[in-house]
Amino acid sequence: MTRELAPAPLAPHPDRPLLYASPQILARRRRMLKEARRMLAEDGIDGFSIRKLCQRAEVAQRTLYNAFHNKDRLIALAIREAFDEYSTFVRQTSDPVALTGWLSRTVAINRRNFHVRNYTAAVCALYFAPGTPQDVWETLLDMSLRGNLLWLDQRKSDIGDWIDIGHFARSLADVQYATINDWCLGRLPDARYLPTLVENMLMILIGAVQGPLAEEAAALLGELGATGTIASVADMSVPRVEPRRAAAESVSAP
Repeated sequence: MTRELAPAPLAPHPDRPLLYASPQILARRRRMLKEARRMLAEDGIDGFSIRKLCQRAEVAQRTLYNAFHNKDRLIALAIREAFDEYSTFVRQTSDPVALTGWLSRTVAINRRNFHVRNYTAAVCALYFAPGTPQDVWETLLDMSLRGNLLWLDQRKSDIGDWIDIGHFARSLADVQYATINDWCLGRLPDARYLPTLVENMLMILIGAVQGPLAEEAAALLGELGATGTIASVADMSVPRVEPRRAAAESVSAP
């Protein structure tokens, strides 16, 4: 596996490593991250306020900056924490090494975005913003890279000799984030979000693999083009979510 693309865990503060961790310090960090996740789900990144966060978490602004350095780092850590928690519980109905297993996991994770559109838009805004610090951007990139790298490493015998797996995984991540961003900005309607995501992933995959995997990917792409859905991957219809349920789940969704 191309491991050099997997960054080190994002430090809460780049210049002030946590030399000790008292229960009080850990409790404050947990409160700040929890409230950051709630606020992103409620108001998105444009409505995110450090002053409001500190009021809700009952900490001084100086405490926040001492703990997290800046707003972007705090938001990235909150997003990554939520993503890691949710990914632990994602289930898929097929073999994870199979093409359909890889796609079904991607669909399962992205279906959650219907519940937390503001949250998802915040992720994309940070990913594409030119001023996002490199280590913050890398932790967002890794959310897509890790699953893709794992699957590509398991299928490396099907990948053409001309393909660098690390570069290919990065290209897949960019395609995924670009598709999600289009949906967040209203360029893709809800009904087309998941089919378009799968379509884009299959198109880029076909250019990099060979043999039976390439044939299977082409067949799935043809099925998607003909029917608008891929029943063998997942139900890609837009989920109907009750407002109360969506609010309750928004805290833990990526």
